[in-house]
Amino acid sequence: MTSLPGEVAHASAEGRRLTPNTGRRRPLLGVVGCGAMGAALTELFAGHGFPVYLAGGRRRTAEDLAARVPAVTAADLDAVAEKADVLILATPVRASCLEIAPRIGHRLAGKVLMDVSNPGPADLYGIEHRSAAELIAESFPKSTVVKALNCVSARQVRAVANGGPAPTVPIAGDDHEAKRSIAQILRQTGFDAADAGPLDSSRWVEGLTELLRRLGHEEGLGDAVGFRLLRLAPTARTATDIREPEGKTP
Repeated sequence: MTSLPGEVAHASAEGRRLTPNTGRRRPLLGVVGCGAMGAALTELFAGHGFPVYLAGGRRRTAEDLAARVPAVTAADLDAVAEKADVLILATPVRASCLEIAPRIGHRLAGKVLMDVSNPGPADLYGIEHRSAAELIAESFPKSTVVKALNCVSARQVRAVANGGPAPTVPIAGDDHEAKRSIAQILRQTGFDAADAGPLDSSRWVEGLTELLRRLGHEEGLGDAVGFRLLRLAPTARTATDIREPEGKTP
């Protein structure tokens, strides 16, 4: 099972911050992609005390963002893969599989990889996979892939960062410890998180994005629409529960 080094009781020279009241450092997050979503997530994570290594494209977007956001370090793709405890892929599906995976896949052995993508019509055409997350997992066989945040727009990420309503983020993956770690990161940054099951459930999670887009269009809300899970009755906790333990706060 995959776990994060969140139990270390000191901050390293790389500037990893201590989690308040615990003395445990927060995982170093690597973000690949400096588009709207990558930039919004970088600002969100850094704003909540997570050290972030950021890799962009040919333009100096990563350097520009790092220059104005504390706790963010611009680096090349290889350095981000090496330093990060958790890597967030904020890149198109084909770029992730055909360009990024061949270059850094070997550096991500044993690490958690968060896929926030949504497939385009051509991404899954003519292949056996029914979700982008499954395709990415095949391209990064040495990593533990968790599907999350694909149902949230960059606009919503920034709204949550500014104290707006917190959408529920469905999380899908085959490793319960990895999902629990991702859920903790999301809760610490203001989101609600819900376990959507194994990685092959990503096809339904990605389908939810399409439904939200349709609702946003029909309601005239654009991307200012989100999903919130209503838990109408208490449920018993299990060994694989990704919820925050009772009595604990993020």
